[in-house]
Amino acid sequence: MRLLKSQPLGPEPDEDSSSEPRSVADPLRTLATRASRSEPAAEQTLLVALGPSMLRVVRRILGTRHPEVQDVCQEAAVALLSALPRFAGQCTVLHFACRVAALTAMNARRRAGHRASIAGLDRAQEATDEGLSPAEMAEAARRRALLRQLLDELPWSQAEALSLHVVLGYTVDETARAVGAAPNTVRSRLRRAMSALRQRINADSHLLEVIGARHE
Repeated sequence: MRLLKSQPLGPEPDEDSSSEPRSVADPLRTLATRASRSEPAAEQTLLVALGPSMLRVVRRILGTRHPEVQDVCQEAAVALLSALPRFAGQCTVLHFACRVAALTAMNARRRAGHRASIAGLDRAQEATDEGLSPAEMAEAARRRALLRQLLDELPWSQAEALSLHVVLGYTVDETARAVGAAPNTVRSRLRRAMSALRQRINADSHLLEVIGARHE
């Protein structure tokens, strides 16, 4: 599958690759196995089951009002079906599907040179902004847009780990299973990502002002 081949997904050379994640029980695994054999009924049933979660992931990465949300969801569905024959069961099918959706959305952002705007608010972000004045909501959205831009500048493996852990709320272990890496590898990627973001923000007075990094 072009999506998964285009970016390095394994541990970085100097990262700890010990304690590799093990296979986990999954109620969707049998259905995914059938879908991996290109059984139309299984493919349709699996996509119906996973579609809402994949849509939420794409919206979180692109922003709810991004005009390509539906197209990217369709692309993610095709990518998922293409990837199923190589799915080894390190994580649940749901987590695997969400990872594919996240990768597809990030590819779409980078491919198009997209930078999120203040209009790109998902439900969780809107709930966070509840009670703010219009000016405060605009400023909060502006901060999120800049943070998404910074995410685009990170190395792929670090951006992926940070997206799954922070944007999607996965635990370190869940992120490790989703990306097929050891938990210590994920922790290393998260540390590097956060360090890179801090350096980038601290070096730019405008980012310091907008994002409020001085308070962290």
